[in-house]
Amino acid sequence: MAGNDTQGILKQIDELWRPFMAEVERLGESGIEQPTTAGWSAKEMLAHIAFWDEAVEGAVTMLFRQASLPEGWRFGSGYMSEDGDWPQDFVHNAREAEWARRQPAEAVLSRLESAHQRMLKFMETVTDEEVAAHPEYFPELAKHYQEHLPELRGLKRV
Repeated sequence: MAGNDTQGILKQIDELWRPFMAEVERLGESGIEQPTTAGWSAKEMLAHIAFWDEAVEGAVTMLFRQASLPEGWRFGSGYMSEDGDWPQDFVHNAREAEWARRQPAEAVLSRLESAHQRMLKFMETVTDEEVAAHPEYFPELAKHYQEHLPELRGLKRV
């Protein structure tokens, strides 16, 4: 898999997104209510994925480019750190799982798709120089889908 320039990263994202989404579609709305081997429902896991896809814009803009996010920018769950503090991963994951529990499956699936499209659109602004300057970050983006794919594959369509 390519991954050392912007187009390579986008290709990698696409290659790993497709089988991930094929499993989401196989499960359908009722299927994502099932618990996964990781201990959360597939619906909660999908909200987690959506959050981290949404976080790409914030990470690149604020951390790498040292710029501010556009006025009113928020995560799909409505979250936005007010004081600039960034909690540890498990805090975000728990909050996003809680958000998903209160949502119908359709809303979580819509957010997942929107977050992915938003990330792809934003990634078009990322330069090859930025990718090269942050080799620990960009190649990991697509791997998140691959990491959670076995959880989906372990579920039955209901």
